[in-house]
Amino acid sequence: MSTRVFLIRHGVTAWNTDRRIQGHRDIPLSEEGRRQAARVAEALAGEPLAAVYSSDLSRALQTGEVVAAPHGVPVIPEPDLREARFGEWEGLDEGQISAAYPEEYRLWREDSFLHRPPGGETIQETQARVAPVYERVLAAHAGQTVALVAHGGPIKALVLYAIGAPLAVYPRLRMRNASVSLIEVGERGPVLALYNQVCQLRLE
Repeated sequence: MSTRVFLIRHGVTAWNTDRRIQGHRDIPLSEEGRRQAARVAEALAGEPLAAVYSSDLSRALQTGEVVAAPHGVPVIPEPDLREARFGEWEGLDEGQISAAYPEEYRLWREDSFLHRPPGGETIQETQARVAPVYERVLAAHAGQTVALVAHGGPIKALVLYAIGAPLAVYPRLRMRNASVSLIEVGERGPVLALYNQVCQLRLE
């Protein structure tokens, strides 16, 4: 039997709506985000989820709790599933960042692999901390179906790690709030069976 890992991005927050960088800031779901989480839970209610792991930030935990409820399993917090750390840019929008940190922002926009936000981390560092969580989950749940609830950056980095794709592809990936992706790991290795699905949100 294959091991199936659903990757769920948290529902929307007020800071998502305002386009403010969240990073490690602990911002809860908005009312819309809670509705989105409920739609994801409904879409996955028929799946045999054996476990739900989540970033320990409240926007992910709240999403995970809603998804886990129909299955009667607890949400297991994993701090290493947190969003990328953006340091001094957290809480700011793009205009504020470009005004206060013009050179740092220019360099980061040109090459986010080589440059990082002041006090933040690179994409490589984000991938390096989320990959071991994925490996532990695979080892603990061979042949089962599980869910990881996290953030856009870590999920994209994890998808690329899982399928052995170069991290250089990262800037070409997009991921919407409350989207669902799926990695299936069988005899032939990992397969990306679903990516950035949001059709469940159209039920609203």
